[in-house]
Amino acid sequence: MIALTLCALVLVAQPDARAQAVADQLMGALGGEEAWSRARFIRFTFAREGRRLHIAWDRWTGRYRLEATNDAGIPYSVVMNLNTRQGNAILDGRPLRDRELSDYLNRATRIWAGETYWLLMPYKLRDPGVVLAFDGEESIGGRLYDRLHLRFENVGLTPGDEFWVYVNRETGLVDRWRFRLESGFEGDYRWSGWQRFGGILLATERRNEAGETIRFEDIVVSDVVPEDVFSLSGTPNP
Repeated sequence: MIALTLCALVLVAQPDARAQAVADQLMGALGGEEAWSRARFIRFTFAREGRRLHIAWDRWTGRYRLEATNDAGIPYSVVMNLNTRQGNAILDGRPLRDRELSDYLNRATRIWAGETYWLLMPYKLRDPGVVLAFDGEESIGGRLYDRLHLRFENVGLTPGDEFWVYVNRETGLVDRWRFRLESGFEGDYRWSGWQRFGGILLATERRNEAGETIRFEDIVVSDVVPEDVFSLSGTPNP
C-alpha cells in the first residue's frame, strides 16, 4: 500500500510533457528565450474603461514605477523595488509617510502583479510555481487550438487563480484566455493586435463578448534602462 502511494506521488509530480512542448513552441513564436531575457526594461499604459495605469519595470532589479489616479480621481506616483517592497510615493504632489505610504506600496504591488500578467502571461508559463497541463484540442471558427491549463502552487498574491490559454496551432500565438479567479470572478477575453517590441511579440488588445476592451499603449521594451524613470523627480511615464 505504501509503495503504491509513493508511486502515485511520483506520477503526479511528473511535468506534463505535452503542455511543456506547447509552451516552448509558443515561446519560440513570441521571439524566443534569448529575446525575452534581453527584455530588461518594460514600460506600458494599461487602459481599461477610462482607467489608465502607467507602468515601468526593470525586470532585472525589481525597480518599478506606477502613475495612476485613486478612486477619488487624485493622481499619485509610486517608485519602489518589488523585491524589497520598499519605496516612496506622492499623492497629488504630497509625499506619503507611514501607514499611508504602506497602503500605496501595497496597492502598487497588486497592480503590478495583475496588469503585467495581463500583458506578459505567455512569457511566464514556465515560471517556478506554475503547474501547467495540456487540456486538449479545440476547434473554434475553423481554427485548431491547443488548450493549456494553468494553476499555481504557493506563488503570487492570488494562488487560487486558474487560467485556460488557447494557443493557435497555425500561428503559435495566444488568441484567447479564460480564467476563474480565487475571488470567484470569471472572464473570457480574445487577444489581438500582436506587434513586435524590442525583439518580442506582445498582444496589444483584449476584448470579451460584452465588448469590454483592454488596451496596452505606449509600449517600450528595451535592454537599456532610463535610470531617471525610477526617481519620483525623474522623467514620468507617458
